[in-house]
Amino acid sequence: MSSPRAAAAGPKSGFALPSVLFVVAMVTLVFLVAIEALTSLATETRRAKQGVAFQAEALSLEAHATLLAATHPLGAASILAANRPAAPPLLALDGRAYQAAPGVTLAAQDEAGLINLDNLPQPAVARLIAALGVKPGFQGAMIDRFDDYLDPSDLKRPQGADSDDYAEAGLPPPAKGPLVRRGQVLGVMSWPDAVAAPAWRAFADNVTADPSSIDFNANTATPATLEVMLGFSRAQAAVAVAQRAQSPFATLEDVGRAGGVTLHGDAERVYTMPNGRFALKVEDAGAGLAYRARLLLSPDDPVRPFWVVEASTAPLTAAEKASLPTNAPLLPGPTD
Repeated sequence: MSSPRAAAAGPKSGFALPSVLFVVAMVTLVFLVAIEALTSLATETRRAKQGVAFQAEALSLEAHATLLAATHPLGAASILAANRPAAPPLLALDGRAYQAAPGVTLAAQDEAGLINLDNLPQPAVARLIAALGVKPGFQGAMIDRFDDYLDPSDLKRPQGADSDDYAEAGLPPPAKGPLVRRGQVLGVMSWPDAVAAPAWRAFADNVTADPSSIDFNANTATPATLEVMLGFSRAQAAVAVAQRAQSPFATLEDVGRAGGVTLHGDAERVYTMPNGRFALKVEDAGAGLAYRARLLLSPDDPVRPFWVVEASTAPLTAAEKASLPTNAPLLPGPTD
C-alpha cells in the first residue's frame, strides 16, 4: 500500500514528459526561426554584395564607353579606332551586346537610331501606339491623348484630354511641351490601362525623349524604330538591317530602296550618322541586374565634354533574363 506522499507525487510525475517535449519544441522553434533569420540575412548580404559589385562593374564599363566616345571619331554606326581606318570598330552603336566579363554584357545604342517621342510624325505616333499593344478600338483615343499631352495649346482633340481632365481625374498635369525623359510618357491619361507594363518594359529600350535632336540614323536604328519611324514591315526592317551591315546607308533614299519603299530625305536633317547621344546598358545574368544610362557628348564644353544622365539600376525580368545573349563578342580593349 503506497504512502500518502507517494500517492500525492504520482499525478504530478505524469506531466514531466509533456512539459519536456513542450520545452524542446519551443527551443527547436526558436532555433529554426534563428536559422531562417540567419539564412535570410546571408541571402540579403549576398545580394547586397552582388549589387555593389555590379554597380562598380557597370560604372567602370560606363567610363570605358564614355572615354571611347569622347576621344575617338564616330562612324556611321560605331566608334572608330583613331588614325586606323581599316581597324575593327571599338564599339558598335546599334545596341549589339559585348561580353565584358563572364555573364556581364555592355551595349551602346546611338539615340538617333531610337524612336524620339519629341520628334514623331503623326503616322509614327499611330504606329507606336499599335506597336505597344494598345487595342485597336482604343488606339485613336491614345493617339489624341498623346498629342494633347505634348501640345502646349489648350486645344483638345476629339478623344484627347486637357489639363482640366487630368485635374478632375486626380492626375499630375500634362507636360504641355517636349518630354525630357521617356518615362514621362507614362503620365499620358489612360496609358497604364492601355499599355501593359510588361509590354512597355520590353519595348522601352527602343524609345528616347530628346527635344534638342531631330536626327535619325538609319544605320543604327533598331528594327522596331525602322518599323515605327519609316513604316517598314518586320521583314523589310530585317532586310535593311542585313544590308547596312554590308555597307552603311548614305542617304534616306538608300534606306527606302533597301526596304522597298520610297523615302525622301530633308537636306536640313541628318539620317545616317550618330547624334552624339547614346543609351548605355549593362546586364549581369548572375546578379540579375541591369544598369541603364544616357551619355550626351558636349565636345564644345571645355569643362564637361560629356554628361551622364538618367542612370538607374533595376532587377532583370524573367523575359530579360531569357533574352540575354549567350555568345556575344568580347568587348574590345581600350587600345584595340
